[in-house]
Amino acid sequence: MLGPLDSSFEQASALGQLEQAVDDITRMIKTFVQARMYAFADRLANATGKEVVQATLYEALRIARSALDADRPLYEEDNYVVKPYVANEKSIQVVLSLLDRDLIQGLDVVRKIAIRALAFPIRRSERGEA
Repeated sequence: MLGPLDSSFEQASALGQLEQAVDDITRMIKTFVQARMYAFADRLANATGKEVVQATLYEALRIARSALDADRPLYEEDNYVVKPYVANEKSIQVVLSLLDRDLIQGLDVVRKIAIRALAFPIRRSERGEA
């Protein structure tokens, strides 16, 4: 039988896994944004069902994996190169499982992924670093 501490530990662990998954998938979608391929972020932001999320993640994974396997960038112009990043299987599993358990919460999470992928990174000077 689980006690209150066991239950809160499991919740914290699940929350930590979700945060890691969000960070990982955001990193993958951000590479497409940096490559001026906004469709993946747009589709996640506007998804109304898990099928749209599944198809979007599949296509992003497929393109990133293909570029990685071919050892080519997602985008290249002058000295600006965007290398592909493939989110790990565990991250994808965490988000897809959430969509199966709670569609509303899952769609909220993928919208956050899209928003974070579109946001500019914090500059060192804004963090107080020299």
